[in-house]
Amino acid sequence: MRTMTVAIASYQRRAPLLRLLHALDDEIARDGATGAGVDVVVVLDGSDDGSREAVDSGPWRMPVRVHWQPNRGLAAARNAGLARATGEIVWFLDDDVVPTPGLLARHRAAHEGEAGDDVVVGLCVIPDDSDVPDDAREWWAAHHAELHDRAVIDRFDLFTAANASGPVACFRDVGGFDERFVEYGCEDFELAARLLDAGVRIRFDPEAVALHPEHATFTEMVRRQRSIGRNCVLIARDHPHTAETLFPMNPAGRTTTFLRRLPTRAPRVYAAIATVAESVARHGRPVLGTRPTRQLQHIALAASFASGVADADCDGRYLARVLGDVGTAR
Repeated sequence: MRTMTVAIASYQRRAPLLRLLHALDDEIARDGATGAGVDVVVVLDGSDDGSREAVDSGPWRMPVRVHWQPNRGLAAARNAGLARATGEIVWFLDDDVVPTPGLLARHRAAHEGEAGDDVVVGLCVIPDDSDVPDDAREWWAAHHAELHDRAVIDRFDLFTAANASGPVACFRDVGGFDERFVEYGCEDFELAARLLDAGVRIRFDPEAVALHPEHATFTEMVRRQRSIGRNCVLIARDHPHTAETLFPMNPAGRTTTFLRRLPTRAPRVYAAIATVAESVARHGRPVLGTRPTRQLQHIALAASFASGVADADCDGRYLARVLGDVGTAR
């Protein structure tokens, strides 16, 4: 089989990182042939939580190398793993996922035969018993439903690098991840846009499953939406055809209407609304009930995203789409 490097970018997640490495090591222990020609590179993106010492001291059955660098963000950390890949295939894995039994073998087998030069994307599934915000679980359910309807990923926003493999040359030829993406979110969307533009075939494998047992709290999700908004503007500027997908217009939506009717377009105002809505939803749920709480949560997420878009959108074209402003959106 073709040789493979497993590239894991990690930041301050010692315990999940070790859990991931042990899962890979256990699969190799069960089937030594699966591990032949496999090595692992762990890129610690500024971690000072003992991750380096813990990985270095592990009695791994597979070659594991550690590269430490000052914190530069996920895109740069993944590029560091790509640069240090010695295998013909690189398999990107997020540090907080848990490979299901046989996942390594499945990714290796996917790159044999006629379709071996395709990029292969697997699932990241939230276990039923995980404590995950409703909005996150609903988003992932909708995302997986779209993926299951297709064998080939032809839209950039259906791609994730959390559990994805492909020829090293393929990722290097398009320039790897864009290191302007320092904050959370969307660096894999931008990579997918370039892969698809280059004619790379991206296959979806519903049986290549990694578990994602932990998730950000709702408060953290709201905070992240601001950086996601900024990063979406960055993608749309470089790839104008993505704007319609990144900023779908819904002028009749209740949350959209509320934001559009505000007398200002200042990012700080949207950010303040997001903070207040999240706090009221979090503390007032027992009194408010489910429906008003969910509405406040939707406002918090949308307002935070709008604040990020407004931060980066100098001429307001993308913010107009977010607000459903039909008259000025382009």
